[in-house]
Amino acid sequence: MKRYNSEEEILEVVRGFENGTIARADWRHAEHLTVALYYVLHSPTLPDAADKMRVGIFNLLKSFGVDLSVEMPYHETLTVFWIRAVSDFAKTKNGASIVDICNELIEIFDKDYPLKFYSRERLFSDEARKNFIESNLKKDNEKLAVDYKSVSHQN
Repeated sequence: MKRYNSEEEILEVVRGFENGTIARADWRHAEHLTVALYYVLHSPTLPDAADKMRVGIFNLLKSFGVDLSVEMPYHETLTVFWIRAVSDFAKTKNGASIVDICNELIEIFDKDYPLKFYSRERLFSDEARKNFIESNLKKDNEKLAVDYKSVSHQN
C-alpha cells in the first residue's frame, strides 16, 4: 500500500497530475485520493476543488493519449463523490499533517467505497458518468455531510 513520508512526496504527485507527467501506470486510486485531498485542503471552496480535479483529469487523460471523442473514462459522479468524501474525512482530522491525513485516507478508503452508497448499475450508468447523480442505497448520502450539488458540474 502506498505511504507518504513527506509533504514533498505528495506535492510531486500533485505536480505530476497538473502537468500531465505522471505515468498512466502510476495514476491509481491512491494518487486520485492524494490529489483530491490536496485540492480540498488548498482550495477556497469545495466547488473550486472539484473544478481543479475535473479539469486536471481531462488534461491528464489527454496527456495519456486518450481520444476523448472515442473514449470517455471521466466519471462526474465519482469525481464529486470523492471530493466530498475526502473533504468530510479531512474535517475530522483537526491538526493532523497532510501526510498523516493522506496516509490514513488511502488506507481506509478503497476504490469500492462508493458502492456503499450506489448500486453498481446506477454508479456505472452513462448518466452517472456524464452528470452527478444522487446515491440510491443510503438516504441523503449518509456519512457525507457536504451538499453534492455544491461541487457537481452538470453537463
